Amino acid sequence: MKETLTPAMRQYYEAKKAYPDTLIFFRMGDFYESFGEDAKIIAKELEITLTARGKDRSGKRMPLAGIPYHSIDTYLPRLINKGYKVAICEQLEDPKQAKGVVKRGVVRVVTPGTAIDSSMFSDASNNYLMAVAGREIGKSSRNAKKEIELGVSFLDISTGEFLTTQFQDSENFEKLLSELARMRPSECILPPSLYGNSDLTDRLKAQTIVQEFAPQVSEIEEAAERLKAHFKVATLEGMGCEKLDFAIYSAWAALEYAQTTQMRELSHINTLRTYSNSEFMILDSVTLRNLEIVKNVRDEGDANSLYRILDCTKTPMGSRTLKKWLLKPLLSVEKINLRLDAVEELVENPLLRYDLRSWLSEVRDIERLVGRIVYGNSNARDLISLKKSLDVLPLIRDSLMETAKSDLLKEIAVGLASFSELEDLTETIDRAIVDDPPVSVREGGMIKPGYSAELDELRDIASSSKQWIANFQQKERERSGIKSLKVGYNKVFGYYIEVTNANSSQVPEDYIRKQTMANAERFFTPELKEKESLILTANEKAIALEYEIFTEIVHMLSAHSRELQEVAERTGLLDVLAAFAETAENNNYVRPQLTDDCRILIRDGRHPVVEKTVSSGFVPNDTEMDCKENQFLLITGPNMAGKSTYMRQTALIAIMAQAGSFVPASYASIGIIDQVFTRIGAFDDLASGQSTFMVEMVELANILNNASPRSLVLLDEIGRGTSTYDGYSIAKAVVEFLHNRGKVGMRALFATHYHQLTSLEKKLKRVKNYHIAVKEEGHELVFLRKIVPGATDKSYGIHVARLAGVPEKVIERANEILKELERENVLEEAEDGENGKKRKSRSSARYTQMLLFDPGSSSGNQLEANRPSPVEAALKKLNVEEITPIEALNKLYELKKLLN
Repeated sequence: MKETLTPAMRQYYEAKKAYPDTLIFFRMGDFYESFGEDAKIIAKELEITLTARGKDRSGKRMPLAGIPYHSIDTYLPRLINKGYKVAICEQLEDPKQAKGVVKRGVVRVVTPGTAIDSSMFSDASNNYLMAVAGREIGKSSRNAKKEIELGVSFLDISTGEFLTTQFQDSENFEKLLSELARMRPSECILPPSLYGNSDLTDRLKAQTIVQEFAPQVSEIEEAAERLKAHFKVATLEGMGCEKLDFAIYSAWAALEYAQTTQMRELSHINTLRTYSNSEFMILDSVTLRNLEIVKNVRDEGDANSLYRILDCTKTPMGSRTLKKWLLKPLLSVEKINLRLDAVEELVENPLLRYDLRSWLSEVRDIERLVGRIVYGNSNARDLISLKKSLDVLPLIRDSLMETAKSDLLKEIAVGLASFSELEDLTETIDRAIVDDPPVSVREGGMIKPGYSAELDELRDIASSSKQWIANFQQKERERSGIKSLKVGYNKVFGYYIEVTNANSSQVPEDYIRKQTMANAERFFTPELKEKESLILTANEKAIALEYEIFTEIVHMLSAHSRELQEVAERTGLLDVLAAFAETAENNNYVRPQLTDDCRILIRDGRHPVVEKTVSSGFVPNDTEMDCKENQFLLITGPNMAGKSTYMRQTALIAIMAQAGSFVPASYASIGIIDQVFTRIGAFDDLASGQSTFMVEMVELANILNNASPRSLVLLDEIGRGTSTYDGYSIAKAVVEFLHNRGKVGMRALFATHYHQLTSLEKKLKRVKNYHIAVKEEGHELVFLRKIVPGATDKSYGIHVARLAGVPEKVIERANEILKELERENVLEEAEDGENGKKRKSRSSARYTQMLLFDPGSSSGNQLEANRPSPVEAALKKLNVEEITPIEALNKLYELKKLLN
């Protein structure tokens, strides 16, 4: 059946065979056409008409859907954002000059992670392609979990940013998934060995588009050589990854995938940066979600996130830099203070800050402009945008050189000053490109008069032709006596003389017939034909020369792509510092003190997001933690009182401080935190078969296994997803574990409704009780939002139920049941923390919503079962080191009798 296909359809099937996993946009004249199954998908996703034309290989009608070629920027992003890959099959020659069928071929493949066109991006965020390489490194023992050595790289083709790292991960890939959550790539490529791990692939696919990709090179040494060839360096040592084999291999996989899809050298990707997570505070995927650092939990947008509150940047580079800083807070006190020094200077110098932010507002996305210029899909408007951006940089540079006192601002000024060709580039663009150029670079009209004498001459010929044509038309009217004679032009027939049929008898003998119309005839003369050739040649030459001049300017700019990218990076850095200063001034933030000890002292701390959303005014709170007396804060209080808000604000203040921002407090001193762990809120992960409680325990296991003495742990209502006794037991064991881990344990905020845990303050020396104050006014409950020392013995659950609108009959019955339980006084054995003696006490069951009977009481068969047996009690009292052999035999006999 192939022989019956048209030549164009043979081209289509060849393209589809070469790119079977992509949708084909097949250029035919003024349209991009799609056929077969591709047409059905495209018609459905783009909501356009599906038609049929001709026959496919099976002889059936061929489905067809198409879009105008000039509308590709409208339709293509919609497909890419839905995860499709699209191959652009272009006409490779001018149809006018083609002999036979026009040659066509795929010129690029657009994927979610390799998009570069500005129409693909809805905001200024990075568009990362993620590549992973790795291998299992074995088990240290038979029962030990295996570990994986991973290399991970992130490439943003649109900006040229290229990052790589290497680390050891567990078989559950927690670190990899956290890196994915932090960087949020649009696409991830995996080698076959990892793609075959369905558990990993499924978990990755839950967050991004995942593709299988095997680089052409299989040896790490060859991958390293190809990277060195691309970067034109003799060694990768200067990029920090010389001995990181899997980082190198993942980097090459990312670059090869980008080159394969874009089908060209990507020279604007001119450096590779190696980073280590040991440089930054670790924020895993759970913490990023719970603290809403860059997106909220509700709809995963950035509204009401920390990022949105702090993002008053003026440039796209600044917005991207801010997000990176929040996702990777620093661990070095020295580096943090460099940022804080600069922010403080800009806070204290509002005139400088105002000028800088005013100039920065004129700066466009230099990184992506440079990317398009080097890539080859820029237009004259991009050059004008670049010129306007570069125009203000000397003003910024000179202002900083004159006034900057902090080291970081001085460094930015020196960096801008080192680019000596900055003004030369802007001057060239200013002399060459018109202020409002057309979108297309193939139709002329973008080069200023006076820039090229040859172009001006060609334009003079073309422009003078209008007057010549007018004179020629008047002359022919007079010569022929035909007053209605006119000279016209169209693209198909060129210039012509049109005479109506009524005047055909007056046509001069030297007129040569060109075209017959319904009511007229069209002619030409040798003189007109000669002038037509001159005019059309001048126009074509002028347009071609304009494109040539434009290309020369683009090449000149491309030669400085590295310097322009560095300028963009410094501009983004300055933008964030100025934005931090502006936010600090507008929101009454203070400069935090950073230390290398483990103390956290916050006075009048506020939640940076919540304080913007409450109309009644935010109630500030203090936080005091250390590793000596206040390591573990056990927080009790009713639901809705603000326990979670308080815990979150403590973590957010620390994150802001280590990112280099001022913080919402009257005073803050932060001992460096290496990782924030959170277990807040509940949700099911039914897609992977995990219940709410299972998710809670998985997250808890991650915390207990990975937290270090320098970590900050936030735990909210641990154990509430299971039975009362199991939950209480788990919660108590967790408190003890975190308190006793290592020599000093780790800093933790623990909110709970298990009020019996408050007795641990007397047993564990670094546990301190706090509660959220409330005020009862009859049946009404007033939340004071203030955290104060000490424990509370009430959860106020019924009060909260009333506030939530639970029917009054249910509320009344709940109160009756509560009173009955309170009358059922139960005995409990408690240990006196001071002298270790046992004492009997009366205890009410009203302590908690969940724990109806205190552990160890005599109420209920389950409690009886939980009591230690007499044999166990006797064994605990036995001093084995002092007993004689005969006494041991006697004791054994007694225990046997006791057991029976």
